[in-house]
Amino acid sequence: MLGLARIGVAHAATPASEPVRGRTAVAEKLKLKAIITDVKTNATPGIPSVLLDRAALSTGTARVDPGIACDDKDQIWLLLQSSGTTGSPKYAELSHAVAMARSQRFLPLFNCGIDDRFWPVSRLDFVVAKQRAVYSLHSGAAVCLPVGIPISPGLIPFLRAAAVTLACGTPSHLHQLIALSEKAPALPTLRGFEARSATISEPLREAFRARFSPELSVVYGTNEAEALSLASPELQKTVKNTVGMVTGSLELELVDGAGMVVPPGTVGEVRVRGPGVVTEYLDNPGASERTFRQGWFYPGDLACFTPESALVLQGRTDDMMIFDGMNIYPAEIENALMEHPAVVDAAAFPLSSERFQDVPAAAVILREPVSEKDLTGFCAARIGIKHPRVIRIVESFPRNAMGKILKRELK
Repeated sequence: MLGLARIGVAHAATPASEPVRGRTAVAEKLKLKAIITDVKTNATPGIPSVLLDRAALSTGTARVDPGIACDDKDQIWLLLQSSGTTGSPKYAELSHAVAMARSQRFLPLFNCGIDDRFWPVSRLDFVVAKQRAVYSLHSGAAVCLPVGIPISPGLIPFLRAAAVTLACGTPSHLHQLIALSEKAPALPTLRGFEARSATISEPLREAFRARFSPELSVVYGTNEAEALSLASPELQKTVKNTVGMVTGSLELELVDGAGMVVPPGTVGEVRVRGPGVVTEYLDNPGASERTFRQGWFYPGDLACFTPESALVLQGRTDDMMIFDGMNIYPAEIENALMEHPAVVDAAAFPLSSERFQDVPAAAVILREPVSEKDLTGFCAARIGIKHPRVIRIVESFPRNAMGKILKRELK
């Protein structure tokens, strides 16, 4: 990755586990010139393969030719895939300059420096993990890659020995790490764990702080704009469900359907602009026109600002329900259900109705038995008429690779 960046070649990463059909579709869409791999069976029909010799890479003498270096800041470095959960994948080009702007905006959030050791919990073919690793290198920090050690009891001693100070993971990782630890701190040297990529409920935050580390920060971000806001451990103590304060010099506004800024406490659609935000999708003018308007990026999220100027997400614009003329946001239902001691996770969504337009519904995962009727009454006691008319108990939620619930499949 770094070698390609140095010579000015853009790349997109795909996991080795991706089926050949999927790799072929990505290669064709992005007009890739070659597939670089260290596994012979990863060949993609119609695309030249470059087979890496891992032994040579690990034992050879590194040499840098000073005459070969990309000095064009606008050269494309990375091809980003949209982090959305609906529709077909969209891609954007990330230049060296925009990537550096992201690094300069992100690093102060955790004061990352030469004394730090960063652990990207996800694999490096995920954009967030890859960018975080590069940011850490920019700051002089080390990057800890426990290759061949899954999230299992053997991982914790390795991370302790490595003296990891910073880490980044998804809600799915939080669940896995909680299961490995009896009492926080599992990693005494850890001073910051960034959780992002999907909604992180209050019970999950509390469990992670109690069982793994109190140093949990929650970030709201997208691949198109990177980290938009950050909720520090201190802020989370005073503002429930917050995703924090806007980062760096970004401009983030909440607007109504006419594009007018809404007052604090009112739900509006998120729009953002500033350094590190891409401005269009690759070869997709229709999606670009819908998402990038008048210099603003619209990620499709609904949120409100608290009196403390903290951001609280309320769901997706395409998830909002209109029940008999009343707006209901999924987060209202989900937060109410998550207050029940038996509920591990909850997801709310609309069911179509000729009479009411949208009927609020929800699915829940339980840690102990409770009836759907009891859950309905519990929720109604907290949010009144906005409570779900249908609740179903399930064993798991369909999720994408980043841990986001696929509500259309769930529905």
